[in-house]
Amino acid sequence: MRDRYVAAMDKLYMACVFLCCVSVVVMTVLIAFGVFSRYVLHIGAFYSEPLSIFLAVQLTFYGAAACYRADAHLRLEIVENAVPPAVGRVLRMVIDLLMAGVSVFMIFYGAKLVDATFFQSYPEFEYVRVGVVYTSIPLGSLVTLLFVVEKALVAPRARASAFVQDDTSERAI
Repeated sequence: MRDRYVAAMDKLYMACVFLCCVSVVVMTVLIAFGVFSRYVLHIGAFYSEPLSIFLAVQLTFYGAAACYRADAHLRLEIVENAVPPAVGRVLRMVIDLLMAGVSVFMIFYGAKLVDATFFQSYPEFEYVRVGVVYTSIPLGSLVTLLFVVEKALVAPRARASAFVQDDTSERAI
C-alpha cells in the first residue's frame, strides 16, 4: 500500500513539475511577445499580462507543493543540524504538522475565495472566471497535504523516490 502511495505521489510530483515548467516557458514567451508587440509593432497584446498572471498563480501553488516534496523549501536546517538527531526528528514532525495545518487552512479558505470570486470575470477575458484561476489555491494546497501525508507514512530514508534526489554532498563537508 505504501509503495503504491509513493508511486502515485511520484506521478503527482512530476505533474506539478511539468505544470510549473510549462507555466514558466509560456509566461516567458507571453511577456517577451507583449514587449515586442508594444515597442516594435506599436500595438499592445492585451492578453499577455493577464495570462502571465494566471500562470504565475498556478506556478506559485503547484510549485510550492513540488518544492515541499523535494525538500527544496525554506527551513531552518542550521537549527536542525545543531540539535541532537532525536530532537531533529521531533522538529521535522512539528514542521510537517505545521505544514499540514497550513495546507488545511489554505484548502478551506482557498475554496471560500473560489466560491466568492467564481462569477467575477476579468476585463480582458469576459469568459474567464476569476474563481477558476484561483482554484489552484485549494488544489495546490491539497497536493501539499498529500505530500505531507506521504512524509508522515514513509520513513525519511525510505522516502527516496526516483524523482526526488537526496543531496547529501553538503552535509559530508
